Amino acid sequence: MNDKLHWWCDRAWLYVVYLEGVVMLCALPIGLASWDTPKIIGCLLVIFLAAHVFEENTWPAGFFYQNNLGVGSKDPMVYPQNMLTNMITNLGLLTLISVFVLTGIVPDAMLVTLAGMFGVGECIGHTRGGILMYRRFRDAGKRTLYAPGLANTYLCLLPLSTYSWWWLATNAIPVGRILSGVILFVCLAVCFIGIPLGISARVKSPRFAFTRKGYFEKFD
Repeated sequence: MNDKLHWWCDRAWLYVVYLEGVVMLCALPIGLASWDTPKIIGCLLVIFLAAHVFEENTWPAGFFYQNNLGVGSKDPMVYPQNMLTNMITNLGLLTLISVFVLTGIVPDAMLVTLAGMFGVGECIGHTRGGILMYRRFRDAGKRTLYAPGLANTYLCLLPLSTYSWWWLATNAIPVGRILSGVILFVCLAVCFIGIPLGISARVKSPRFAFTRKGYFEKFD
């Protein structure tokens, strides 16, 4: 059972994430004729997040290493982000957001606010991480602020976030509804990111340690 779980958390789950992104990408042109703007924004969020996961975990990969170093981990291949937390965070969030989009159980304003918050949060996190990694590895030859996930953040998630906030403003969405979307974002961040990483930071188990540094191999 442990071997199967390790296999799943290593690479297998990624193909489910990419499949979700492809399904949404195929559904988008069909839905453009009948979907309202919030649903289109939600669909784009899933597509962009799937691409974001690809950049962080498949090519060039290595986001976990930056993330763990950024929080002061003494063993960045092991904790707090490991293969298990990585799977829980990315697959869990993407699947839940897909459910939100396809079922409509989340009100439009909340879904659009969620997209707006993702762009802002990822921009802050990846910009900070890029600066930290540049400072850490510039003597080893690093010449840019780039780190895995940064390109998708600036080219996809941030523009979608900007449009989402513009839509909320131009449609005069009440502050209370926007606040509910912010609360939803915080709850998702706590449940799918904060709690798994917090537990891993305490346990420090090597069971699901990463084996490849991806983009950072050439600097470290």
